[in-house]
Amino acid sequence: MLYNKLYTRFCKADTVLILCCMGLCGLSLYLLYTLAVSNFSHMLTSGFTRRSAMIQAVAVLIGLIAFLAILLLGERTIKRLSPAAFAASLGLCLLTLTPLGVTVDDDRAWLSLFGVTIQPSELLKIGFIMLSALILSSPIRKRAKYLLFWACALSGGAVIFLQRDMGTLLIFMLTALGMFFCAGTSKRLWAITILLSPAFMYGVWRLLLNSDQKARIMSALDPALDPYGVGYQQLSAKNAIAGGGFTGRLFENRGDLIYVSSAQNDFILSFAAQLFGTAGLFLICILLSIIIIRSAPRKDDEGYIYYIKSGVFTLIATQAAINTMMNLSVFPVVGIPLPFVSAGGTAAAAMLCALGLVSLAPQEKALPERVI
Repeated sequence: MLYNKLYTRFCKADTVLILCCMGLCGLSLYLLYTLAVSNFSHMLTSGFTRRSAMIQAVAVLIGLIAFLAILLLGERTIKRLSPAAFAASLGLCLLTLTPLGVTVDDDRAWLSLFGVTIQPSELLKIGFIMLSALILSSPIRKRAKYLLFWACALSGGAVIFLQRDMGTLLIFMLTALGMFFCAGTSKRLWAITILLSPAFMYGVWRLLLNSDQKARIMSALDPALDPYGVGYQQLSAKNAIAGGGFTGRLFENRGDLIYVSSAQNDFILSFAAQLFGTAGLFLICILLSIIIIRSAPRKDDEGYIYYIKSGVFTLIATQAAINTMMNLSVFPVVGIPLPFVSAGGTAAAAMLCALGLVSLAPQEKALPERVI
């Protein structure tokens, strides 16, 4: 009976969405395994090994199991679990500020539990989307609804800020703004927000950003300002993308590939360009675009599912856009992975959970009652 229920719900899910996701995950595992077995991988990736690639494969498998579990639970149960999901993910983020936390590149955003390192802020994004969708779809008054929504957004954002993970904080707040916009807020409020944004950005520049973060922003405007320092990574990525040509260098000598640091994470797009060329980049962009478009909320979506889709759509679209711009040197390097492609087990599992939430939409329509 359980199998039949899962099979029925899986068959009603968006097949195109699932196939595009599986295609990107398969491509990701191939790229990461290629990095791990190549002689130059230690130079490119700071020691990304076959074990790391295997961990990524296990994380994808866990994400697929979570995807199926979400389909099996259904919308009603997921709604009930939303507050617990947000509270649990927020609690894990708070644990990173304790001795259990692991610091990487000045960001204390990782947690070591039982020999496994996870990034709880990736799970917090999903928990926030779930709880926010529940709040925004509730029948309470708008003012109370918006106050609760921003209380959740600011509490999550504050914890991520304490972790000093500015890239994740940027994505988290953009996701919150996207969901708030889809909630049908007044044009006057958005006009005030736009008018005040320059003053807010100036305050962030003067009070919150350190000298290294400011240098990254300036190098995005012109990487040649510091070609052997902050701008080196983005200049290398641009050269790598150009060096791949149209068809790539998949069957050529791997030792001739251009060095790009963090090729398994933020700059995996540049490595894909070297192997598969512009044609491969187009394929990745097309698959991501299909996932983003099919995750977008529609007019016939109602209540909880509408806001779930608005959050997932904003999350994937902003991450994909910013990561691509980072590789093209038109956005500062802020540590944002490419969805479904970059290394990061927690991020991969979280993205598959997000698609599971989106796939709830066609399964919760009420069936006509049987008349006996």
